[in-house]
Amino acid sequence: MSTIGVRIRMSRRVIAAAVLILWLEALLGGQAVAAADGPPRDPVDAFRLAAERVYRSVSDGEPLDVLRNVTRAEQALKAVPSASLPAPQSAAALAAAMERMRRAVSALSPDAAEVYAASASLRLAADAVCSRGQGLWLEYRRLLREDADALRTAIANAEGRTGQEAVERLRSLSGHYGLIRAAAVAAGRADQAERADAVIRYAGRVLSAASPDPSLTAELAPRIGAAVEALYPPSAEAPASGPLSTAPPAGFFSAIGAFILTALTYSGWRKYRGEQRKKIRKTLFLLEAFAQHVVHVGNDDKSLSVVLTDEAFLICALQSG
Repeated sequence: MSTIGVRIRMSRRVIAAAVLILWLEALLGGQAVAAADGPPRDPVDAFRLAAERVYRSVSDGEPLDVLRNVTRAEQALKAVPSASLPAPQSAAALAAAMERMRRAVSALSPDAAEVYAASASLRLAADAVCSRGQGLWLEYRRLLREDADALRTAIANAEGRTGQEAVERLRSLSGHYGLIRAAAVAAGRADQAERADAVIRYAGRVLSAASPDPSLTAELAPRIGAAVEALYPPSAEAPASGPLSTAPPAGFFSAIGAFILTALTYSGWRKYRGEQRKKIRKTLFLLEAFAQHVVHVGNDDKSLSVVLTDEAFLICALQSG
């Protein structure tokens, strides 16, 4: 087919998108090289930072980043020597938290709440074993105390009946405990965690009865409270700057309301990001295919003059855009 000249005015947005993509690629490539050339980190701290990135990518609703960061965190965990961990059970606790995260993101239909909970649990556990960590899991002591107090009030209000509020309070406590359990075990509180496991399971069985025994329900909140106190080291106290639900540390979401927030937003963000990536891939495909058909580029009157090898390609490209 003979070469024909076709005069078009390309969209400024398409050109700008192409330039931006190339710039981002160069920037990210430079950051990767800089990171590779940086000073070697302590393996435990490197794993803590990798777990932090997993948590951040989940909070940002970036599925592809989550998968990449989970893989990097697994590699970072393999590089951590057991001798550098604070307790004999630390390695097993970190491996369990990492496996939970992998299962959560590898499910055929990932559950948003479980993905978030697994990432938070992994972050808390990694922080608990690192000398540079902030002791984030210790801040949940006051939150669990409040859960135990709320459970005591709900049981008292039920007056021996099956109270839905008491069940909900226990579920909330179990959810918060599930976030910090791996951290507690990794920090050397395995025996205390097993006791808390048994107490919470027992409370679930008692409250699930059609007509709970008042003599049994009355003991639940005190037993759970005692298990919470035993779970934490005696010197561990949450900061007194404000409740976790309203004043979490910078960059860290409080567990209160986080499950609801994530369930409502994560799926929507994942869909939005997927649509944006499809648009970018389509633009790149058209630009690449367009370049293969260009045999001459000129510039006059502030418009882009391009000679194509096939007029049919131009028609197809315009229709697909």
